[in-house]
Amino acid sequence: MGRIILVTGGARSGKSRYAEQLAAGLGANIAYVATAKPLDAEMEDRIARHRRQRPAAWRTFEAAVGPSAIIAAEGGRYAGILLDCLTVMITNRLLAHAVDWDDPTMAQLHTVEADVLDEIEALIAAVEQSSATLIAVTNEVGYGIVPMAPLARFFRDCAGRANQRMAAAASEVFLVVSGIPMRIKG
Repeated sequence: MGRIILVTGGARSGKSRYAEQLAAGLGANIAYVATAKPLDAEMEDRIARHRRQRPAAWRTFEAAVGPSAIIAAEGGRYAGILLDCLTVMITNRLLAHAVDWDDPTMAQLHTVEADVLDEIEALIAAVEQSSATLIAVTNEVGYGIVPMAPLARFFRDCAGRANQRMAAAASEVFLVVSGIPMRIKG
């Protein structure tokens, strides 16, 4: 049975670097599951920086909306799987739905959140069926003010609930602040 380590924190807090250190400590047989899409120059640069900072020997899988399928298929082949990042995957899943984000209906919001949480449950189940340690990176987005825009509010709330579920399933949770990891569970 696999296990989950969740690494959370704010933007540019050092989460990915710390998660990479944890993954490297699991040995050389590591898979990297990337959720980012290179939609603009800034994201292309961010993706390139992430590629340069991780070991070339790690196998990379691209899974913008469904990383659970990769973990289900590959979880027995790797000592560790680094998933970077849950909140980017959540964004991708939200935007895959045909919703008028200026005026969403409650039914639409419930459908989208159910879709996101179904993927979170599928991730957890895939890890439980594997022998790998999943190190999942996510953003803590709930420390700021309540956003005015419906999409931003919904994203914050949906990501918060997804993070709570992942943290509950994780054996260890780390909060990274200013490059300093703090163990908050395990």
